[in-house]
Order: sequence, then structure tokens, then C-alpha cells
Amino acid sequence: MDRFEMFGSELYVLRTAHAGVDGDRVRRKILELDPEAVLVELCEGRLLSFLAELRGEQAGSQTGGITGRLVAVAERIVGRIVGGELGDDVKGAIEAALELEAEIVPVDMDISWVFRRMKMKASRWELLKFQFSVAIDVLRSLLRPGQTRDVVLSSVADEEAAREMVRGLRRAFPRIAEVLIDERNRVIAENTIEFLHSREDVTKAVLVIGAAHYGVLDILRDAELESASRHDDEDTASGEGEEETAG
Repeated sequence: MDRFEMFGSELYVLRTAHAGVDGDRVRRKILELDPEAVLVELCEGRLLSFLAELRGEQAGSQTGGITGRLVAVAERIVGRIVGGELGDDVKGAIEAALELEAEIVPVDMDISWVFRRMKMKASRWELLKFQFSVAIDVLRSLLRPGQTRDVVLSSVADEEAAREMVRGLRRAFPRIAEVLIDERNRVIAENTIEFLHSREDVTKAVLVIGAAHYGVLDILRDAELESASRHDDEDTASGEGEEETAG
């Protein structure tokens, strides 16, 4: 877990895997931290779907076409292999926020727009290769579940392992990685920073992101340094003003 300080707030970042992570463990950790806000790697539409599902209602579906459906099926299969259901981490986060009566804040890009962007930026050949690769990964997971479990868990526990996983995706599918990882990293980080900057009433928040989004941490570290520098400049200016008044 990573901790940041900016704009007078504490931000704790929980890195998880969306498939195969114990949602109750995420829930307990957030309850322990007791934040006023829980930020989740979801768009508003997906958050509403999760809330509907928790209420036992029929959740809406935002598939993102063939590629979106294929990715969702792959994540669900991998989750069951590892020992959990797809989205258990996010459900645990939402459940904790509801128990604490904390604000739930979606900070991700709209999922349907993500897949539209992928279709716009990637060539048809890259999309076909990506779909084929996902299908092969599912088959490999079914044949070698132990290996899949090790890969998923190491991506959560080891930052370098997760970064290498992303680098592999970027080498094989550069345009898809640009949308699926880089653009979403910027949106998630910028929405998180904007929320903290605009909400003086929030002194502690938790952000829950997937293991592939370590790039979010890099942006947050830069924002933390900028926030600290700005605070130091304000203190210096305030001190100089007091000296002039006293003189």
C-alpha cells in the first residue's frame, strides 16, 4: 500500500488484481483506514452497475464490443482459477465505503469509450492479434492454473513484476496499451488529484486500482512533490508578510 500527502489530505492507494483477489480483505483494510472517501477504478456507469448488483438488482452491461466481452470473460475465468470472482476487489471497496458512509468516487474513463478509443487508435490487425492473445491466455490459464495464480499474485505483490507485465503488453500491442493503460492512468490520476484539491473537507481517502496501473503512482508522486513545494512557497510568503507587518 502506498501513502501520499497532498492538499492537506492523506491518500492511501490499494493495488489489487480485479480477478482472484479476496474482496473481504480489501473491505477490511479500508474499514481499518476509515477514510471519508473511497475512490475506485470505475466509471460512473460501472459504479452504478456494481451498486445495483450489491442491492440484488439486475446490473446493466457495458461490454465494449467483441474485445470488451472477450476481456471480461478472460478476467472472469482467471479469477475463478486464482480463487475469486471478477470485481471482488471493487465490491469489497464499495461495501466498506457503504459501511463507513464514506463518499464513493468513480475516477476511471467510461468503459465504452475505452474500447471505442482502442478501435479508433489500433489497426484491425493489432485488434485481431490482441483478441487472439487473450483467447490463448485463457487456454493457457485453464491448462496451467498454478502458473496463472503465481503471475496474478506476483503482479499485486511486486511492483516491478507488474511494470514488466505492462511493458510486455506495450511491446506487443502499443496502440492498445496506450489507451488501456496510459490514457486511463492519466485520467485516474488527474481525477484523483482534482478531487483532493477541490475537497478541503476530505482529510483521508483511499484509491483502489488494478495492478496494471502503477503508472498512476508515478503521476501521484509528482503531484505530491508539487503540492509540498507549493505549500512551502506559501509558508515562505506568509512568513515574509508577517516580518514586514512587524517591521
